[in-house]
Amino acid sequence: MADQVTVTDVALNAVQGITVSIDNGKTSADGRFTGTVAVAESVAPGTYTITVTETANSAVKASATLTVTAKPTPSVTVVPASVVQGGLAVTLAGTGFHASADVAANSASS
Repeated sequence: MADQVTVTDVALNAVQGITVSIDNGKTSADGRFTGTVAVAESVAPGTYTITVTETANSAVKASATLTVTAKPTPSVTVVPASVVQGGLAVTLAGTGFHASADVAANSASS
């Protein structure tokens, strides 16, 4: 049964905020398992090691590396930033948003 999971940083300290769950808490008939890893916003960017150990035999274990990167900061630019009324359209470009996310734009005077 593969249901003991540890997550450590590069200094081998236990990590809070990375949650690992193994589907059904055990392996299949052929020794395989699947699961999920959730990373809280409080986890610092860096490299972490996830180790799965068999409960009945702690000598049977394997590890994988997980790299957590900083959350992107969304930004928007308008080029050119100034236009004449009735003039040409400007280009709006954004970066740092989630992949394949729906976005909406609105305008307000300042």
